[in-house]
Amino acid sequence: MTVEIGLSELVLTRGAAFAGAHHLAFGISPDDFELARKWLRGQVDPIAVNGSDAIDGPPGWDSRSVYFRGPDGIVLELIARQADAEAPASTGDAPRLLSISEVGIGVPDVQQAVGELAETYGLHAFTPRLPDFTPVGDNDGLLILVDRERIWFPTEADLPAQASGRRAHRCARGRRTLALTAAARVEG
Repeated sequence: MTVEIGLSELVLTRGAAFAGAHHLAFGISPDDFELARKWLRGQVDPIAVNGSDAIDGPPGWDSRSVYFRGPDGIVLELIARQADAEAPASTGDAPRLLSISEVGIGVPDVQQAVGELAETYGLHAFTPRLPDFTPVGDNDGLLILVDRERIWFPTEADLPAQASGRRAHRCARGRRTLALTAAARVEG
């Protein structure tokens, strides 16, 4: 099944059972942030940090997010980046989703995966570059690489999803193919 989300397409396929939580973030206009919070509170209970569901992004991101849980425990996020300030706000009661802004993946060695993505696909690290957390890409799309034992922010206990078996998920990028295996190794 293919789902269009703003400028992005998400292709869903049936896979093996997994433990842990996946992470996806959807970009919204900064002008939609308060609308998104209000709308979301009518749908689910947002995840709060220090009593607030409005969460500032890391240094250098110039963003605000609201997190919530989706089906199967997926950690979802609506993120308003100032880089999207020119995107028009929604004219309705719900925020307009611009794109899939982030896909989070747990890997055995974050910096090795960062190096492989840079060498093979020309994708570069975004800020912050930490031993257990490094985004790769830019404001138009980030692959969030985290250590498989790192708890997904802002939850208190959710580890990244771990698939069983050795299945590859492929994404075409130009003429090359990026395969992320169940062991979260980058192959190209």
